[in-house]
Amino acid sequence: MENGEIRMRDLVDMAIPANAQAAAEALGLRVSRSVTSGARVRQIPREDAEIAIECLRDWGFSARIVEDNPHGIDTPPHGMKPAA
Repeated sequence: MENGEIRMRDLVDMAIPANAQAAAEALGLRVSRSVTSGARVRQIPREDAEIAIECLRDWGFSARIVEDNPHGIDTPPHGMKPAA
């Protein structure tokens, strides 16, 4: 943060399970849902995302920060190849 401004590179997306939507919204987060990417909280400061993840985990929900993907698509986990 510089001069009270948030840089775009400091904004992240969070992936959450669909059943955690109400809990995330109770934290004041806006959840978007997609058939391809599931439930996500988009473009929030990393620090806020880390706090939200801890709160959701305390409530029994798994959540994670989705790292930037230059092509805008989800990549398979390490060691797995995408389907042809």
